[in-house]
Amino acid sequence: MSKRKHVFICDATRTPHGRFFGSLKDFPARELGARVIRALLHANTLSPEAVGGVFIGQVLMAGEGQNPARHAALLGGLPHSCPAETVNKVCASSLAALRHATNAIWLGEANVMIAGGMENMSRAPYLLWRCARKMGHRPLVDFTGTNVVSRDDYAYDSMLYDGLTEPSVAARPHMGVLADLCARTHAISREEQEAYANESIMRAHLAYIEGSTRLSMADLTLGDGKYFVHDEVLRHPNLSAMRESQPAFSASGTVTAATSSQIADGASALLLADTKGVKQNTLKPLARIVDFVTFSGDPSWYTTAPAEAIRILLEKAKLSIVDIDLFEINEAFAVVSLYAMKALAISHDKVNVWGGAIAIGHPLGASGTRIVGYLAHELSTLRKKRGIAVACNGGGEAVAVLIEGV
Repeated sequence: MSKRKHVFICDATRTPHGRFFGSLKDFPARELGARVIRALLHANTLSPEAVGGVFIGQVLMAGEGQNPARHAALLGGLPHSCPAETVNKVCASSLAALRHATNAIWLGEANVMIAGGMENMSRAPYLLWRCARKMGHRPLVDFTGTNVVSRDDYAYDSMLYDGLTEPSVAARPHMGVLADLCARTHAISREEQEAYANESIMRAHLAYIEGSTRLSMADLTLGDGKYFVHDEVLRHPNLSAMRESQPAFSASGTVTAATSSQIADGASALLLADTKGVKQNTLKPLARIVDFVTFSGDPSWYTTAPAEAIRILLEKAKLSIVDIDLFEINEAFAVVSLYAMKALAISHDKVNVWGGAIAIGHPLGASGTRIVGYLAHELSTLRKKRGIAVACNGGGEAVAVLIEGV
């Protein structure tokens, strides 16, 4: 097999994250995706015709139209000749999109690609099953009182049904219930979770103060002409308030809203190029993509999948934990990062150094390329050599990527 060509991350950007039913609630995901594509083109003075293809992750696609990535690409200014594909691998969707885009360059299909993710959780619709009516729109009846509602007349929340519950496990538990299972089984205390969450929030605030967050932020103009330039969901550190939070998913559980990622709206994207693409378009690489792995295990244990993905990736690259300077572990819940840190003996000093999804939100399909973008900028800013980004996803899986600073 011939040696792989180098694939570089030349830029990384994201929208500020909107809170649930906040400032971005009226923006379809495809429009958020278009904004980050346009931002990449503008920031790099890149001709749209230079882009060989687009892969975009999205989870909550009901009502979003055919192949939302294609609409985002066209709205973002890319030509009709540029192919685009939507990827759904739940919370690892945009990491999977990144892998597909990287493979396209490794296979010689393109010199420049865009990979990203987009999600508007505020716009996720309710679902009615088709079996009661073959085709056409159907009125929703608001049942009250003692009426018995059949499955055919029941409106399902697509955000919960398609994004936040596990269909492969009996009773279709919320992902938070399985986070409680992880905490209980592996003796991860509530106090540890709260300390971790509070630290994530403090790091996010420090990153804002130092300007680190602005390195990968694309400003948005809202419908009223106002600029949207900061994460609307950014929490404030308050350990005392965390200790008063009630268990969110199980009566005797230790996972609370304060130690869980926040529902959010947003998009992120990465600009990729090989050596030829870099030279032809005068791009400036931030990092080089080395390799990917996907770990698949028991759906009940998606919480431990990132640790296994990191382990396999290190073995594949013939590296050890000490060889990795920084980690971005998506904070679906504090227990996910805490388990990985304990299982692999990773110092917290190396993990999510600019804060994570507990602090700034988790727009499902967008978080994978958001954490890779953070990691690329962290390696460049902090002058570090290697980093791993990893995200768990429903079904008991996780996707991890190894990158190196340049």
